[in-house]
Amino acid sequence: MHVQLNCVIVDADEANRREMASFLSTFGLSIAAQLPNSDQLADLLNRSDAPQVVIVNLDPGAMDNLHKIGHLPRQFHNVSFFVLSQVLDPNLLMEAMHLGVKEFVPLPINEQKFTAALERLASVHGMGKRAKIINVIPTIGGCGATTIACNLAASLAQSRRTALLDMDLVRGGVGGYFDMKPRYTIADVMQSAERVDRQLLDNALAVHQRTNVAILARPDLLEDTQRVNQPGLVRLLNIISRMFDAVVIDSTMSVDPMYATTLQSADTNVIIMQLNVPSAKNAERFVATLRRMGVESSKIKIVVNRFVKKGWDIDPVEVERALGLKISWLIPNDFKTAIAAINYGEPFVISTPRAEISQCISEFGQMLMGKVVSQAA
Repeated sequence: MHVQLNCVIVDADEANRREMASFLSTFGLSIAAQLPNSDQLADLLNRSDAPQVVIVNLDPGAMDNLHKIGHLPRQFHNVSFFVLSQVLDPNLLMEAMHLGVKEFVPLPINEQKFTAALERLASVHGMGKRAKIINVIPTIGGCGATTIACNLAASLAQSRRTALLDMDLVRGGVGGYFDMKPRYTIADVMQSAERVDRQLLDNALAVHQRTNVAILARPDLLEDTQRVNQPGLVRLLNIISRMFDAVVIDSTMSVDPMYATTLQSADTNVIIMQLNVPSAKNAERFVATLRRMGVESSKIKIVVNRFVKKGWDIDPVEVERALGLKISWLIPNDFKTAIAAINYGEPFVISTPRAEISQCISEFGQMLMGKVVSQAA
């Protein structure tokens, strides 16, 4: 079950409050109030819609400010208290723990440790990260990445809650592949990025009835692509990954800061190529870029689409040597099945589940979700 965590920030410095609110909102927390002191805190915690999290900067006067809120953690035991301070006095730390404070966070904040503490808290409240994020990236136009992303999502949705995001903002065809024209798009979600929650996304996601895939389509108007931004995307991924078991992203080959967000957030970046020179060169160039970005090789899967056992332009062994990676999966060439699915607006894993290409993508999806699957030679 997804739970939207509400948070109160207490900090004497207005700039600090704004900065903390911005960080927490990208993580997925909703800011209920920002207070300069703790005077109104008890009243807020007594309300029926009381926040689950309180973050208090104790400075200046750390010990005195700690004692001002000292009775609240035990009085409101369902609320998690985080206190922040530049004072690293062991007496202050021990007193905070004795009073029932959940986390003591030294200032300046170590973002990695702070995020880990928020992840632990999210898990306690039932919103720990659940989804496997699968980012599908084409190496050349027309290599079949959208077809693979859509069928992969449709296959996963047969046994898991699955969302499909169209991040090819200009040319994306996810909606058309499912023969749908969603009322809302990813641009509409960005417009409300400061308050993205389950209710908003439930309204924005269009569910394909036959497959149960929840789709967030690309904008209809080209100018609306400008409304999609990195902070909004970070927040969207944080929330949607807590609502679903799998999130498939139909993306594009880019390291623009917004697309870098998807590359870094993904559990697996699936690079779709064909065994021809332009595709292989782009794959080599992009894999090298991912390595420079610090993306681990274990998070990169090379998939050859439209594979034929004889007649390729480049030997698969040469591709593996150039990339420094093994080819993870081979998807057979079946133009007739693929084009029929596009024309009828229904994924072939649903319309022709026994076809070799359908079984191949279904098995690939199981492998991506952690099942041990070996592709037949």
